Amino acid sequence: MRTLTHICSQRKFAPYPSFQIVYEWEDILARSLGLRMNAPGEISNIFHRRFEKNGLTGLYHSLLPSSSLGLRYIMTATTQELCWNNRNSIPVLIDFWLEEADLPAFFKAYRHVPLMLVSNREVYDFLLAHNCPFPVAHWALSMPDYYLGRLDRPVEKKYDFCVFGRPNPFFMRFLEEYSRRHPAFEYVLNNGDIDKRCYVSNKGRSVAKDTGRASYLEMIAATRVSCYTTPGLDEAKAESSRYNQVTPRLFEMLSHQCHVIGHYPDNADTQWYGLDGIVPNTEGYDEFESQLDRMLAEPFPIEAAKHFLAPHTTGHRALELRRILEDHQISLGR
Repeated sequence: MRTLTHICSQRKFAPYPSFQIVYEWEDILARSLGLRMNAPGEISNIFHRRFEKNGLTGLYHSLLPSSSLGLRYIMTATTQELCWNNRNSIPVLIDFWLEEADLPAFFKAYRHVPLMLVSNREVYDFLLAHNCPFPVAHWALSMPDYYLGRLDRPVEKKYDFCVFGRPNPFFMRFLEEYSRRHPAFEYVLNNGDIDKRCYVSNKGRSVAKDTGRASYLEMIAATRVSCYTTPGLDEAKAESSRYNQVTPRLFEMLSHQCHVIGHYPDNADTQWYGLDGIVPNTEGYDEFESQLDRMLAEPFPIEAAKHFLAPHTTGHRALELRRILEDHQISLGR
């Protein structure tokens, strides 16, 4: 029986905003499961890249002795053979945009891993249907446990509607039409300027500076209603058109008492979450207008949000991981 002893974190060389929630997950998992944090520096990356650049990845894998296992989050699945994807690593795949034709190369790239964890139920089913040659388990994304407590705090709502992240043309068309029919309505979005990011309204009003994750969460807490689209239906992100995974942005909005109008398919992942029980789905403008009018007039459903979010905390995922490891005859220890 092999033993999972540590989390292999990228925090020393990947300080990007999209990774910040990953590092929050890692910290909670380390505490919950009694794992140590292993955060290799850039020297390890340089060492690995030299093997990979010179076509020696196979040699690296053959010479690497078996040792204790490390959990490692992978932001985007690729077909590239990497030194990190070895016999001592349990990768956790977050984004997966590969197609069926990519599977032979993908399976080859990860052939040494003792177990792969896949966050998207749709992708998990896809891999099983194509006879994935190594052990794979579904292990969904989550939100930090302390987010649940934010549902019990009073919040001051300053903005009726804010678009978080990339503006999706699907919802932007509806917002523009709603603004035309309701001239007093004001919505907020990111100005898209990477050097001087800030939140501005459709009426040209500067609302707040976008200084990173903290200001992003503060804006959610100050917003009554927002919109949410699964990646495969995001018209602004063509590379993700194949899969529709429920992402942490939904958890962030609901835990900060923000109503959500959704646009998503009925698929394995949205069914697994029971998404239609908390986020109304929208296909056309009339539905959007009706939902927005209702949400602007109603208080946020705190108890319903608690019921939906409680099974999706990182602490709960730690319990699920224990069961997955037991099923694959992997123990926990330092």
